[in-house]
Amino acid sequence: MKAVQFPSVGEVRVVELPDPSPGPGEVLIRVGACGICHTDVHILEGNYPARFPLIPGHEFAGTVVAAGEGVDPSWIGRRVAVDPNVPCGQCDACRENQQNLCAHLDAYGVTMNGGFAELAVVKVTNIHPIGDLPFTVAALAEPLACVVHGVRMVRPEPASHALIFGAGPIGLLLMQALKHAGAARVTMVDLHARRLELARELGADATLVGTEGLEALEPERGRFHLVADATGVPAVVEQMPRYVRSGGKLLYFGVCPPDAEIRIRPYDVYKRDLQIIGSFSLRKTLAPALRLLASGAVQAKPLISHTFPLDDFGHWIHQVGRAETMKLQAVLE
Repeated sequence: MKAVQFPSVGEVRVVELPDPSPGPGEVLIRVGACGICHTDVHILEGNYPARFPLIPGHEFAGTVVAAGEGVDPSWIGRRVAVDPNVPCGQCDACRENQQNLCAHLDAYGVTMNGGFAELAVVKVTNIHPIGDLPFTVAALAEPLACVVHGVRMVRPEPASHALIFGAGPIGLLLMQALKHAGAARVTMVDLHARRLELARELGADATLVGTEGLEALEPERGRFHLVADATGVPAVVEQMPRYVRSGGKLLYFGVCPPDAEIRIRPYDVYKRDLQIIGSFSLRKTLAPALRLLASGAVQAKPLISHTFPLDDFGHWIHQVGRAETMKLQAVLE
């Protein structure tokens, strides 16, 4: 089979590998679509823990073409999306239903071979049927599942007003999910006008280019019930408390560099009754994410700016985060 491989940090190749076979409790998937995530970039650059050599890709969907021992053969032929997380099931976090915090967490496309290949082997417990959803849309169920977990963590109140920094694919998924969960208004901030135009098309109530617009808001209007970061830029995260109202919540969703540090005033957190909430990965939220996509409550297709054949992965991995790109996906079927 053809596959993208990271042999080591900084290396990308498209290679021919033997076709894998599913073991007990596993299925073989013919991949239909797989999206590039910033995590793939971090893995390639050596800034995210991974195991090399690695077939990357944790946002993927496809068709089950074979089943291993102990797997119901009726799965064969079904179209599915993949939950990439493989928790141990034994540690304290797993026993407390916090599988995303598993002490021994594995993940397809990170510590195990993932979806940037013609074929992928995954555990049957990690697949979810997608019905007739296009593979490109279903592949976005994984980032949306991370968003669903974050929304569950913050529990937006009815009539609340949220502010999101970053109108990339994650920020736009977060905006739609917050509105579906009950937030009355969502304002989005980004540096790129085209991304903000798309945000308005998808339901954002207000958009601002950079923080200058925020500074112009009247003090009361400039205090949001929830302020969320979807940029992963430490300088942005450091400024978030300025814009949240007393009793409000701060959601750290974007992935800052592991060694980044910011300044925070603990007295401000104390005096203003602020809640600082982190959200990591997904936690059994792929199925609800697929329901949001199937119902149309969250629109994912407009977020896909470019699709490409597997052979062109080496080019597109370096286009992530550019102003003219949004979600980038390899399409194999």
